[in-house]
Amino acid sequence: MRAARAGLHGLFAVYKPAGIRWRAVRDAVETKLLNDLNLLERPAPRQQIRFLPGEVEGKDGKELMLTVTQVPTLADHPLVSGPVFTHLKIGAGHLLDTKSSGVFVLGVGRGNKLFKDLFDAHLSRIYTVRGLFGKATDDFSDTGKLIEKTTFDHITGEKLERILAVIQGSNHKALLQPPPSPSFLPMRHYCPSKESEEPESSQPICFSKSPANPRVWTVARSMGSDYQQPLWRVALISLSLMAFLLWCVLREETEVDRFLEDLMEGKIQFPEPPAPPSEQKKP
Repeated sequence: MRAARAGLHGLFAVYKPAGIRWRAVRDAVETKLLNDLNLLERPAPRQQIRFLPGEVEGKDGKELMLTVTQVPTLADHPLVSGPVFTHLKIGAGHLLDTKSSGVFVLGVGRGNKLFKDLFDAHLSRIYTVRGLFGKATDDFSDTGKLIEKTTFDHITGEKLERILAVIQGSNHKALLQPPPSPSFLPMRHYCPSKESEEPESSQPICFSKSPANPRVWTVARSMGSDYQQPLWRVALISLSLMAFLLWCVLREETEVDRFLEDLMEGKIQFPEPPAPPSEQKKP
């Protein structure tokens, strides 16, 4: 069963009749494949060891004893576990309208990766269009609401062939013509952004509306991204500085603090150094 599921990969064509959505066809194929996979022979259920009571012949007659027995696991029973496979990866190459009929390609498993190669191959497709002359509907189909009716005696086979030749020629020319270069494409003209004008009045600038507002200031904007530090490092340095300032304020006063305070207030004066003796000139 597992081997059959592992080998289910590839592409195949499916016919879709008119009046049915393509997704309904895809779901029907998935359901059919899942049913076929689940009908395969399931692996044997796992065995477990149980101690079950049993009667054994003894000296005094039949005695009740526990015997070692191997029984299948109920979790592996089909009525308990349900179907083994419940989903398949199925994709569609090209889609068909609900009112159209035809063949489209479905992919299973790794076959979905081949859709790109199938599209790049540019395989020819044949379409058959059927129409009714003299009537027009709101949704361009034969089942839509009739909105216009006219005569069609002037339509001939020669005129239809002439129109079809023009359509085929324009389509063939569009396929062979290279795409236009970017220089011929219409260019978009963008208006330059208006620069912020400074107020002409002598009144002070509102700080909350100026670019220097801290709500929009960042280190990377002012000093560059090289100076941008992570948040944990900034928080660690800030907490360390706050702890050091609190320690300086709350610690006990020492002799060094009193000496520095007296020195700053000018209570301690150091003696001036003696002037050097002047040299006497010899006569």
